[in-house]
Amino acid sequence: MVAEKSKVYRILQVGMSDNYGGTEATVYSLYEKIDRSQLQFDFLNVYGHPIAKQDNLLSLGARVFDLPLKRREGYHRYLSGIRNFYQAHAKEFNAVVCNVQCLDQIDMARFAKKYGIKNVLIYSHNAGYGILPSRLAKIAIWWNKKTCHHYVDHCVACSQMAADFVFSKKDAKKAQVINTGIETSHFLFDSKKRQEFRSQFGYSPEDHVYGSAGRFDPQKNQLFLIDVFSEIAQQDPHARFFLSGRGPLETRIREKIKEKNLESVCLVITDFLDYQAFYSGLDIFILPSVFEGLGVVLIEAQCAGLPCLASAGTVPTEAKILPNFVYVHLQDGPKVWAEHAIASLKDNSFDRLLGLASVRQAGRDIADTSKIYERLFL
Repeated sequence: MVAEKSKVYRILQVGMSDNYGGTEATVYSLYEKIDRSQLQFDFLNVYGHPIAKQDNLLSLGARVFDLPLKRREGYHRYLSGIRNFYQAHAKEFNAVVCNVQCLDQIDMARFAKKYGIKNVLIYSHNAGYGILPSRLAKIAIWWNKKTCHHYVDHCVACSQMAADFVFSKKDAKKAQVINTGIETSHFLFDSKKRQEFRSQFGYSPEDHVYGSAGRFDPQKNQLFLIDVFSEIAQQDPHARFFLSGRGPLETRIREKIKEKNLESVCLVITDFLDYQAFYSGLDIFILPSVFEGLGVVLIEAQCAGLPCLASAGTVPTEAKILPNFVYVHLQDGPKVWAEHAIASLKDNSFDRLLGLASVRQAGRDIADTSKIYERLFL
């Protein structure tokens, strides 16, 4: 297959992992919504096992290229793998998009341009380090920030904070911030689903359900959130708590819930899939992340009309849509967070059915954002 002779514009997506997180959800949602008669995505898999939703991607017309790339097994072997891949496949792609959390490894972008691919993009999805980079990685990040404009045609980000984190100051100013969209109809407040959710988990009409969703890891800061829950429980006798997610901190999260004597009022659910019911069933959503590229779960929660609490200075301002969204600084501590959460929950003046229209008006429907994405290529 040669891209130039094909009627379909093919884009190689780099940076998809085996965990269905924010980056994967964004790219997958875009792929579902774009006009696939004109644009098609292909995916690079460097893991040796399927990437997130790989079967779904294949069913939509994508190809998945397996290319295990491990720099720790030798830099020469790593670069040879990239060269061999592009020698075999470069003519099949019109564009390459590198979806990144930082600029430590962007050789796929550099070699894409070297092998004649005309449109090379870097898409920043994050604004902080999950693991602090090593000294060598810091040097690579510095060098890549300084030089990537030589082989990257477009810098794109999910927020200005994500652009500022990943790119140089000069490139960040020129970066195009694209609204991360969601399938808004999937998150509309539904009173019937609210009742079903609350019945399923034993909540009474008087209970106040404080919830959060996200990977159980240090970035999402669930251990701090449990401290917040503990403070809330001391002030709100009707408080109940719901955490949805999975990840390496699950055991420690369960231990801390036990330490705080919250076992009878705090649920940890790892396999809950009906997020319309989840957001409809909650009374407030809390995300105390230490960093976020955007925080897609906040867009989803607001689509269901939920009041939200999020970290000031670490969650981008673009995440706020509804008037009942409050930013609180992490350094203010769990007690202040608890006070804001209780106050936000008591102020129930916002009609939750208006959440969907507000999110759509803010340009966060995937039908709108997918068209913006298409214009990067067509």
